[in-house]
Amino acid sequence: MQDYRACRVSIFKVLMFVIFKGVCVALADTVMVLKVGSSLDLPFINPIESGLTVQWKFNRNTFFEYRTDQNFTFLESQFSGRLKENYNPFGVTVQDLQPQDSGTFSVVAKSISRQYTTQIFKVYVQSPITSVQIEKSQTLPVSTNSCDVDVKCAALGAENVLFLWSGYKTARGAQLQFSLSPAEGAVILNCTAANNVSSSSASETLSCKQTRTRASVSVPKLISTLIAAFPYLLVTVILSVKCYRAHGNNNDQCAMAVIEE
Repeated sequence: MQDYRACRVSIFKVLMFVIFKGVCVALADTVMVLKVGSSLDLPFINPIESGLTVQWKFNRNTFFEYRTDQNFTFLESQFSGRLKENYNPFGVTVQDLQPQDSGTFSVVAKSISRQYTTQIFKVYVQSPITSVQIEKSQTLPVSTNSCDVDVKCAALGAENVLFLWSGYKTARGAQLQFSLSPAEGAVILNCTAANNVSSSSASETLSCKQTRTRASVSVPKLISTLIAAFPYLLVTVILSVKCYRAHGNNNDQCAMAVIEE
């Protein structure tokens, strides 16, 4: 008797598990990520029966309806002018999707004999990435021989973007900081921006130039050159003065000779 009851309890648990799993699968939401401008098909996957009524809803508001006695009916909604009825497969298509079309779509149906399981579609409409730009800035500290580089990747026209760096450095995220020495020469850094509907890339060539070092070295060289040339300059000045005085004396003597004559 105990074995029989135990068997009944076990079978009941198995049946409840199967039923529960079946309900979960049947009610599972369909998640869709679509690009702006694309289309969304919302089919009714069950056979058409007499007395059938099917309603297509967006965030619980009906925008399209089918009745076996009235065929399709378009209701006033944000999708006006963008709906297309389908017969194979049976349903409706929302065209030219926009970001404001993100939300929960559902297909609710019933007939005279039964209530159908509601089909649920959670839709996210995203804009594609139009272009990618890399912004850069770099400084050369006096205390080091390397440049401090700061780069930032920006994706235009899109949100929820993942950024990947490749080439000279490999990393994730929109911003990247690193050091670059002059000895490394020119390096190429790539940024790839991606979301669920598109991806795009950009490249930037970077190099570290020691402009400050060159300026600091040229001043001592100039000073040492002037010091080395100073004796020669001094001798030149002295000789020039003597020649000038000698030339002046000769002119005076010539003038006196002319007067005496």
